[in-house]
Amino acid sequence: MPGSQPPEPTQAQVEQPLPQAALADLLALFLFRRRHMRVDGFSMAPTLLPGDLVLITPMRAEATLPALGSIVVARHPGRSSTRIIKRLAEIQAGRLVLLGDNPGASTDSRQFGAVPRQLLIGVVTSVVR
Repeated sequence: MPGSQPPEPTQAQVEQPLPQAALADLLALFLFRRRHMRVDGFSMAPTLLPGDLVLITPMRAEATLPALGSIVVARHPGRSSTRIIKRLAEIQAGRLVLLGDNPGASTDSRQFGAVPRQLLIGVVTSVVR
């Protein structure tokens, strides 16, 4: 119905940490309100696997930081042209501790330290497999 609001998500939808891409996310992608990125590597396995396509909601500099536990995309602090996908584990005075779900295959804040907030690109909202 025109002008009506979408229904509130159910408890099961809210608790799902990384939903499959829904029609609304795909539409937002085509309307340039979402970005996408292909996963490369096993640092987020089993949550994300190589070849998965993730949809990202871009973050503005002044935006509220995502909740702890969110999966985010940031620029690598030592290689600004490289993007990394990690889980937000801690927030320390404007710096973000980003950790991979698979420590044995992840280069993350355990190696390069907390990441400045300015390097945050966005929050992963869904995955397309």
